[in-house]
Amino acid sequence: MKFSMLAQLQSPRPWPADGHNDYKLHWDALEQGILAEECGFHCFWMTEHHFYEEIGHSSAPEITLTALAMRTTRIRLGHAVVVMACNNPIRVAERAATLDIFSNGRLELGTGKGAAAYHTEGFGIDMERSRESWAEAMECVCSLFKHENYPGFEGKFYRFPPRALVPRPVQKPHPPLWTSGVSPASFEMAGRRGIGILGFITASPEAFSPLVENYRRAQAEADPSQFFGAFANFKIAATANAYCDTDDRRGKAIGGAAARWYFGENEAPLSQIRLKEYFDKEKFAKASKYTDEALIENGIMVAGDPDSCSRTIERWQKLGIDELILLPQAGRTTHEQAKRSIELFGEKVLPRFRE
Repeated sequence: MKFSMLAQLQSPRPWPADGHNDYKLHWDALEQGILAEECGFHCFWMTEHHFYEEIGHSSAPEITLTALAMRTTRIRLGHAVVVMACNNPIRVAERAATLDIFSNGRLELGTGKGAAAYHTEGFGIDMERSRESWAEAMECVCSLFKHENYPGFEGKFYRFPPRALVPRPVQKPHPPLWTSGVSPASFEMAGRRGIGILGFITASPEAFSPLVENYRRAQAEADPSQFFGAFANFKIAATANAYCDTDDRRGKAIGGAAARWYFGENEAPLSQIRLKEYFDKEKFAKASKYTDEALIENGIMVAGDPDSCSRTIERWQKLGIDELILLPQAGRTTHEQAKRSIELFGEKVLPRFRE
């Protein structure tokens, strides 16, 4: 099982009066990504969110990831995920290819329908169209990658004439493909279409297990002619709030506060929209009410000292997931706290699982 890191650029109010909040957020994330490589993490994933004050200030992850690509050499760089309804499919392919070039072939390309209607409606696209158009947009992008001379596309939502993709990615014919999902249907679809699935942990490993089974069942029965890409990327990744500390109680307290903030105990203007439209509302709201110990006992959060973190990770490893993505900077967790947590994961936790 590989270990990766996710950044959303979370920033609860009140913001600094100097007006440099977003400036600092982006440079802090860059520093954390460089540190993640030094500490042995496999991939640095970034979300794409639009208009999500406090919860996610990462609206142009491809630019941040390109900046990180120029400062690193090994860590892979992941979109988690490109919101297809807010982006022209041809531009998605062009930007992905360019990022793959500047990273020397380290891109992991995740795409999705969008976290909430608030995302897509800001671009004049309703959520229903976003759901329907995602598969068609994926067909466009993958066709551009697979064909030296793009034959064009004509569908319900997109129409493009024949053209050649310029530039082309380093990874041939395209980077590994992923999508996000939290429902059994999403996991089944991803396995059937030959793409990796990026899940978010809001319940115990036992509750997550049926999703893994859905994916593996679809994977076993998958027809290569139905794959989106030129090759399958049969991988399951799960994202968890995480915080590692030398002191077990302090680690759980900092991690628990961040997790509860992220799970809904916040005053962010879009929090209720996110709970309603993206996650399983009942599970998500319940998670926000958990104590530190309950978050640990249910396996929803990886937090505490290295021993506590390792015990929780072992539970997820037993499910057979391929990648555990840790979210060390959430809620009011500071940049310095996040860096120390990343360092401790690299020094004390990751080596145990390599062995």
